[in-house]
Amino acid sequence: MCRNMSFWCNKEKMKSDILIVGVGGQGIILTSDIISKAALKDGFNVKKAETHGMAQRGGSVITHVRISNSDIYSPLIPKGKVDVLIGFEPMEALRYMGYINRKNKNSIMIVNRNPIEIENYPDINEIISEIKRHRNSIILNALELANKAGNVLTQNIVMLGAASRYLPIDRDTLKETIKENVKRAINENLKAFELGSQI
Repeated sequence: MCRNMSFWCNKEKMKSDILIVGVGGQGIILTSDIISKAALKDGFNVKKAETHGMAQRGGSVITHVRISNSDIYSPLIPKGKVDVLIGFEPMEALRYMGYINRKNKNSIMIVNRNPIEIENYPDINEIISEIKRHRNSIILNALELANKAGNVLTQNIVMLGAASRYLPIDRDTLKETIKENVKRAINENLKAFELGSQI
């Protein structure tokens, strides 16, 4: 079941624990749905869980997606076991850095550098500097790429594209699942995916 990255090529047992974090309204739930459905299409076992508080008011939203070619016993990823952390918002990414699997040399953080607009937001440069302390971190401007794709609302798909290289899912399966699950601006979403995947 080798897909994108060589470290998923253990034919005996493969697992990928993905944590997606951000705030309400950023498309986190849709993104986790696309990953989960695409993984199922590719023949993997999947468990997904989400926690969100006052999501409509910009509250924290977290989704756990666990993908494996063997049994999965819990939908929640324990702290210190995340292989891929996708941060739609920098402060939320920093908040959940402790979930990263430090024993996996290939564990990665993929973070949108654009903060939400709130009063007294911490210094963004300090946040980014802290995130970069993780040996594998990709910081991107999802807003800029979404604008380039033709729709500012495609930032979540830009993030999915950037993460796609680190997921054990075929990219064509992800694109097919995007087409099936986005309700409008399909071409813009597909372009956003491609732009993100070039990071």
